[in-house]
Amino acid sequence: MSTHTESGGPALSDLALVWARTRSAADLAALRDAVRRSPGFDPGLDVVDAVAPALARGDHAEAAEVVQRLMPGAFFSPSAHAALAAAHAGLGDDARARAERGLQALAIQSIRSTGDGTREHPWSVLRISDEYDVLRADRRTSQQQTLVAADGASLDRHVCDDGGEAWFDVSRLVRA
Repeated sequence: MSTHTESGGPALSDLALVWARTRSAADLAALRDAVRRSPGFDPGLDVVDAVAPALARGDHAEAAEVVQRLMPGAFFSPSAHAALAAAHAGLGDDARARAERGLQALAIQSIRSTGDGTREHPWSVLRISDEYDVLRADRRTSQQQTLVAADGASLDRHVCDDGGEAWFDVSRLVRA
């Protein structure tokens, strides 16, 4: 498992394991706050775009290096952990690939734990790209994304290819 640390604090992976065990909102908030304070944290991070050229060439070592350079700020990005899993699998390191797939699944679960994706109970994300990771995990594609102001919150509304909607609370990222 990744051991990315927040300066002067516990390893982010340790905080993730605490949340995985307790599933408490307080432990998830502590993990997310630590990620937000991490060097290089960028709510606009697009790991898929950053790593795609290396993965397309089959250069798994470079793909892993690209994602590692984004850490610790990219920690708990489902895309970051998926890219690391693919890179480690390509390098033949099945144990690290499994660990990163586990972190990817845990990151998706953490987002889903914050709501149900409706306007009334939107999912909360660390990054805009996390929205697309959740939609991909559900095998859905956003056809339209709109920033909406609602009751003092900023929400992203996605109209999906299945005709449904997905709502995300992005109040800590942008203002509507």
